[in-house]
Amino acid sequence: MNHRYFGDTRDLFKFDLVRHIMKSLPELEGFTFVPMLTETNDTGNRKSAGYKDLDTAYRSGKAGSQNRELKDHLQRLQEVTNDVEYLDGIGTYFTKEKIRIDISGRQKFTSRNHDAYFRSIFDAFPKNSLIFLDPDTGISDNKADQKHVLLLDIKKIRDRMDMGSVLMIYQHFPRVNHEEYIRRLCMQLEERTGSGPVIITNNEIVFFLLAKNQKIKDRLRNTLECYADTYPALSTFSDA
Repeated sequence: MNHRYFGDTRDLFKFDLVRHIMKSLPELEGFTFVPMLTETNDTGNRKSAGYKDLDTAYRSGKAGSQNRELKDHLQRLQEVTNDVEYLDGIGTYFTKEKIRIDISGRQKFTSRNHDAYFRSIFDAFPKNSLIFLDPDTGISDNKADQKHVLLLDIKKIRDRMDMGSVLMIYQHFPRVNHEEYIRRLCMQLEERTGSGPVIITNNEIVFFLLAKNQKIKDRLRNTLECYADTYPALSTFSDA
């Protein structure tokens, strides 16, 4: 997660999706947000007008845009550059929605503190929670840098996760065929974790969700399908 993009249309999608999952699956007792904040070189610190224009997102029906309260809340947070202030603002939104939120790993995520960062998450590992990893770019097989979460990290978190929790991971699409890319990552995640993910995408970004409990996975799949039915640009995928 990078402060240059605080409050943009991707945040609108991700946090509205989190809200939808939490409201649809009451067995999830809390939302654990792992922001993986990156250091930013402020030279060239330009925010994309297109991604920041939430009013246009509303008029064009982008994912999350029907949630006017979240849209207005993110618009107020768009000018925030302080990480703590922004994370507190996200916490305030979910608290108002009566969703218990724990923001874990508020420190900067760098290649140097990679191992220490994930150890800090394990120190207070949640139960019956939606655990959301929000790397700047997404998943990598072996590229240990500040923009990616490793497949090995995902395996460790999934192994540590209890049967009542769900792991959710943000992924930005590279410039490749999106369908092939999704299938390849799904195969890699299944090989590493022992179970395939459920995914939802707007063809710009994609979320991979993993659950140990098959009943929760089935309900999660139905939940994502219902959400996708609300926005024509969304599609879902699951192995079974």
